[in-house]
Amino acid sequence: MFRSLLSVTLQLAGVVSFAWAIHYQYFRIKMPANMSPERMKFGGVWKYLTFLNMILQFVFFSIALLTNFTKSLTKVRDLMFASAAFPMGMFVGVIFWSLWAVDRELVFPARYDEYIPSLVNHLMHTTVIPLQLGQLMLVKHKYPSRAFGYTITATLCMAYLAWVNIIYYFGGFWVYPVFAVLSPVQRVGFMVVCSALGGLLYLGGELANKIIWGTKGGKKKQ
Repeated sequence: MFRSLLSVTLQLAGVVSFAWAIHYQYFRIKMPANMSPERMKFGGVWKYLTFLNMILQFVFFSIALLTNFTKSLTKVRDLMFASAAFPMGMFVGVIFWSLWAVDRELVFPARYDEYIPSLVNHLMHTTVIPLQLGQLMLVKHKYPSRAFGYTITATLCMAYLAWVNIIYYFGGFWVYPVFAVLSPVQRVGFMVVCSALGGLLYLGGELANKIIWGTKGGKKKQ
């Protein structure tokens, strides 16, 4: 009973926090064009992985919350968690703060601080980590076959990298400054590393789910 109450609270927090962050990102950030010339160009905010991830997390936590009242959504919740919400959410947090530690100008230049408060930044890039870890520890998920789940994760990673390159080809700019400072070979290597990390996060979620909940009921046979 206590665990169920905690999971509902966590999921409700996820829904509310991501809904507010999406609203703030889409409607309330009014950044001068000369501060971020590409922000509202080709793709608008839909070109940013952070924004796409917030949409994904909002939908996932909404479904997870509703699953407490109707079991018909359990399979959808479990598939979304395993192949998208957990690996993509963790990826955003890990990559963002890793690059920030190297040089924040590569992902979130200091000049943005005046327009994007620290709280909003954390709602966009930080809270997804404890929310997803909490979901992992509080709710039993049945993982799909590895081939199926991993394929979905890989497809999402490749689709976003393709989107980044489409924006560069048609819009003439890179979505994130880090791509601009890399040579073509380094850029390809960085994309390969990002793709590999997405796969590792899927496998990590699968392993953690097995450790916490056991094989029985936690994962389908291969």
